[in-house]
Amino acid sequence: MMKKNSKYLIFFCSLVLIILFVTKWNYDNSSAFTSILTFLSIIAGFSITALSIIATSDFSKELYLKESKKNNSMTLLHELISIFKNSTLLFIFTIVLILFFEFLPDLNWKILTIKNYCITFNILLKGLIWYMTIVSFATFIYLLLTFSKFVLRSVSKK
Repeated sequence: MMKKNSKYLIFFCSLVLIILFVTKWNYDNSSAFTSILTFLSIIAGFSITALSIIATSDFSKELYLKESKKNNSMTLLHELISIFKNSTLLFIFTIVLILFFEFLPDLNWKILTIKNYCITFNILLKGLIWYMTIVSFATFIYLLLTFSKFVLRSVSKK
């Protein structure tokens, strides 16, 4: 029950943030997208490299033998790989959104109006990019903390 409520809370907060990004916080900020694109490319590379380090470590064999506490049909190695896979896909999705914004022609057709704010496809895409960028940065921090725990445990077993 608690897990279901937290999913609804995350969904509601996400929706509110996206609406704020396309209305009140919508200003000409798309010039930052090239820097964000570069950073996201680097962290996507980091996550792929970290995953290959995990795959070649001896500690991964030990993780494969331990059952996950969250899902007993998975091992800890499956869980760790899933975290890295989902994070990498999130980074790539955000990169694709930025590339769409940069290379698609101006799509300024009106979608809807909320109060005094006219929301076009470009504004909606820009707001979604900012939201996904924030989610990607938070995910990267989580990924970095997870990887550092893995490295520490891997070294302590030797």
